[in-house]
Amino acid sequence: RRSPPRARARVGAAEAMDDARKLLDSLMGPSRDKDFEEQKKADGWKERNVCKRFLVGFCPNDAQDNWFKNTRRDTGICNKIHSVHLRELFEKHEDRSKYEQEYEREFLQYLEGLVSEADAWIAREKRNCRPPEKQAKFPQHVKESIALMQTQSDNLLKQAEDLAEAGNLTASKEMVANAGKIKEDIDEMKEKYSGCTSVEEVCEVCGVRCEPDEPGAAIPNAEHNGHYMAHLGGKLHLSYVKIRDKVKELREKVKSAPPSKEEENSSGREKRRSRSRGGAAPAAAASARRTETARKTARRTETATRTGTATAAGGG
Repeated sequence: RRSPPRARARVGAAEAMDDARKLLDSLMGPSRDKDFEEQKKADGWKERNVCKRFLVGFCPNDAQDNWFKNTRRDTGICNKIHSVHLRELFEKHEDRSKYEQEYEREFLQYLEGLVSEADAWIAREKRNCRPPEKQAKFPQHVKESIALMQTQSDNLLKQAEDLAEAGNLTASKEMVANAGKIKEDIDEMKEKYSGCTSVEEVCEVCGVRCEPDEPGAAIPNAEHNGHYMAHLGGKLHLSYVKIRDKVKELREKVKSAPPSKEEENSSGREKRRSRSRGGAAPAAAASARRTETARKTARRTETATRTGTATAAGGG
């Protein structure tokens, strides 16, 4: 049952208002309605509903620009605020260094997950590729030569037929022999450019499976044309190029960055535990030695006491 026109109109108006709100949030930030003193803090980027990945890079799952929409790689959408204005405030804020390292580490972890999934997809697609087949790959000049030679052979055979009908069998046989020689040259040329060729090819960046040898009008003389060349300009491939480049950048940055306070605290606790464990062993050993010495002393004293008592009794 369809909704009444007024109900549909109300739903449409609500969706339009929500879109307008998201647009204003992305342009001016979520604190645009707060008083002037609050806005002067310029720290609206700290709000929980602001995408921190976008602040330090980009968000592939932005609801307004989902890179994986309508693909089997879609991992859902991010409904947080993606504001260029807030990113500019974050980059100029005095607390940037305090938060940036944390945001980038989380962003790197997220992107590495996407790369790991892409690599698994690539491995799976390679297993699904059709096996290589023997095919001939002719450069354009070779194709033209073969076509010309084939025309010459056909003409010679036609002349041989005409000569045979005219009764000139000697000339006819000569024409047939020449046509056969040309046919051998054509076969040799085809064999030279024949080999095992992949019927399908998997992109090592995004995992798209293509037919690399299908002719492409845009770049007809490229080594990889058709589907393969076309997918290089596609949104999915460009997205993974950007993701992989960002992973390399962040790994280098994290590697050269000083340890965070949390890591320093963790390292300090581990060192204290290590020192505690290292100091406890000698202390325990010393205590054991003291106990053993006390036991030996007690036994000697007891022996001396018994000896003295026996001597006294014998003398009486």
